Amino acid sequence: MLQHFTWQQFLTAALILTLIWYVGVILIFYRKELNDFLNGKRTPATPPEPLPHVWDEDFEDEPLSEEENLIGKPILPEGMSRLSMAQFGFAQNVKETAIEDEDKGTWLGLVPDVLEELKSIFHILEKENGNKEDFISLFGLVSGKYPKIRNTPNQQAINDYIRENLPFKISDGELDNLWI
Repeated sequence: MLQHFTWQQFLTAALILTLIWYVGVILIFYRKELNDFLNGKRTPATPPEPLPHVWDEDFEDEPLSEEENLIGKPILPEGMSRLSMAQFGFAQNVKETAIEDEDKGTWLGLVPDVLEELKSIFHILEKENGNKEDFISLFGLVSGKYPKIRNTPNQQAINDYIRENLPFKISDGELDNLWI
């Protein structure tokens, strides 16, 4: 049955029925506003006054004095006080003060960079079925690129990371020789 209607006929019928619907709603629910609009009457811009409540008579508009107030003044819990913004600040972290600027650069830049290089080496070794000689040649590039890692506490942590992720065994002596 719907195959006999074109899209144009459908949209025209939908538009006409929608207009009839909205005209009916306006005439039923907004008749007074429509009459005021057609007669040129302006509606007040101020909102209407709220309806009075039964309990409004019990309360006064003026605030209570301190003696009449049942709750009293609010106080802060014991041990707390209010501070202005100038009095507020954070103490420097003890670990940050102990780390020198050079060590800070190592922690923030060099170690993560070395770990990323090692991840790419591990990926290459896995993909190409690399052996210990391949790893030694690839790691020579990394140790030459990051000489500041040598003889630091980070070197041992990186060596442990290497041992965990290599598919073959490597000794401590071999790892220490790689950093030279």
